[in-house]
Amino acid sequence: MIEPIKSFDTDCQNRIVIERHVMPIIFVPGIMGSRLQTAAGAMVWDPDDSGFMLKKFGLITVSAAEKKAMVIGSEFKDEYLQVVSESEHISDKNDNTRKDRGWGGVSWSSYGKILKELQNRQWDQTVNLFFEFPVHAFGYNWTASNDLAGKMLAEYIKQVKDRYKGRKCEKVILVTHSMGGLVARSSINLHGAKENVLGVVHGVQPATGSPTAYWRMKAGFERPHTIPDIEFMQWFKNPLKMLKHKWGRLVQQGKPLSELGGLFNIPVPLPDINIGKGNITAWVLGTDGEEVTALLGNMPGGLQLLPNKQYKNNDGWERWLELLDAEGERVAYPVSDPYKEIYQEKEKYYRLINPDWLNPEKKSKSVLKAGVDPWTFYIRYLTEAETFHDKLAAVENRGANLHPETYQFYSSGIASPDRVVFEKSEAGFLAGAWHVVKETIGQIPETAKDTALTLVMKSALGPVSFTKEIIETGASLVSGTVLKDRLANRGGYRGEVDDNDIPAHQGEKLQLVIMKLPDGAGDGTVPESSGFALKPKEDRKRTFCIADKSGFEANFVDEKAQRTKPKRDPDFDEGFFDRGHEPIYKTKSAQLITFTAIENICRREIQNILNKKG
Repeated sequence: MIEPIKSFDTDCQNRIVIERHVMPIIFVPGIMGSRLQTAAGAMVWDPDDSGFMLKKFGLITVSAAEKKAMVIGSEFKDEYLQVVSESEHISDKNDNTRKDRGWGGVSWSSYGKILKELQNRQWDQTVNLFFEFPVHAFGYNWTASNDLAGKMLAEYIKQVKDRYKGRKCEKVILVTHSMGGLVARSSINLHGAKENVLGVVHGVQPATGSPTAYWRMKAGFERPHTIPDIEFMQWFKNPLKMLKHKWGRLVQQGKPLSELGGLFNIPVPLPDINIGKGNITAWVLGTDGEEVTALLGNMPGGLQLLPNKQYKNNDGWERWLELLDAEGERVAYPVSDPYKEIYQEKEKYYRLINPDWLNPEKKSKSVLKAGVDPWTFYIRYLTEAETFHDKLAAVENRGANLHPETYQFYSSGIASPDRVVFEKSEAGFLAGAWHVVKETIGQIPETAKDTALTLVMKSALGPVSFTKEIIETGASLVSGTVLKDRLANRGGYRGEVDDNDIPAHQGEKLQLVIMKLPDGAGDGTVPESSGFALKPKEDRKRTFCIADKSGFEANFVDEKAQRTKPKRDPDFDEGFFDRGHEPIYKTKSAQLITFTAIENICRREIQNILNKKG
């Protein structure tokens, strides 16, 4: 395009063919966004097949140990899982190269739309004259360290360049979602890919981690929820989306069929009827802290999503874990190091990990080698996470060494865990009795329980059956509140502790501890403080916020949920149901930001090329 035309024949018509530079766009998905199988070829993770996911992970008969055995194996190994390349969803009679460009390795339900939009984009005329943009996808093993994934991405970038050898392919552009941003930064700053990358667009990246990872390992995957005060208005504005949202809640909670108009009071997960990957994640990955810990606590990649030493909550405070006692006195952590003060803590109730949950059932396939303490493995993976973040922070030097062509966008206005708050209160005279009930139930062999309908405990008169409703009522009386979920620690956390903040044992003086629901601004997963934590060059606007720019939610938020209000004025408007973390790239706003950023990156490259030639 930029080379001079040396000569024309004057006695005939001349046809000019413009040879454009090839500028591959590589999309890097987030955690759980790559399809995985074992090295032997057994499918392990396929978010595009909801039937498979519910069968392997979601049925009430699938235990935490079985989920761990499926995803982790006997113990974590980097090479245990590999990316799947085959996918029926990517077939297209007009494009038979999608598999070769990695499209089959990522979740089509999450990323198919953005891949197609990038491929079919009618780019700005000047940009289109200079460049053509083949779109690739880089799937990776998200259970392993982002350091390893970054190294593999650097190698993949070289392979992509070699694919277009002889076609003036010198660099690529990276577009990332969520954890994919950590992978891209690892590739650029730790594994030498910077010289091969023209620019990068980060979408909803937990740049400094997110308390969501902590929240989920304590309480399971949180339920999707609207701000209660605006639900009535949402029924008028978005009736179909509200219906879909409510259906998703029922699926996640495994509501009894009787609550849905069925005939049988049997708690089973309902089939996923186009409710989206995000809505079945809770049931699949963990309805409580034990199930989530058995997975995330045994994978380096999952632990690298925790708040790191650079994290600050939406109010700019490093101490994102807040403990309120019965008198309202506040203690907050970390003072300086979350790894030592929170993640390595084994006994205090605010610990990240209950050691007993790391290897939930020794009788399962997930049994560790004889004599190996699961905590030892956990500390190894945690140290790997800390080392990764420390190396990345040192190289990036608070943004000074970021790739110069970095753009980022985040979403806000949805309740998100920018902090975690525990409230302690005197449990009352029924607490000890309730604790005895729980302790006794826990001592009964599994074969003596009918977990579908009743719980059984011993008494002087023999076994006595209690329905779950009676048990839940007892828990409600103890806490002084009405449980909104089927079990207290499904999608939430409550427990009893002694005066030393240690989870209580029978006969001790008890205090009730409850973890409050998320109340910060963000996309439901990444708080906005982490979403805009990177500090790109300030030569032009490079950070964008997607939220309620129309002001539809503003009055309700200002009155009832002020902490969910974005700290910065939104640049783009998307509805409450569309701007969540997982589906963000399906929105017109995220797509427009991405397209515009790519065109800006390329225009400056064109200018640089012309300047050199001039």
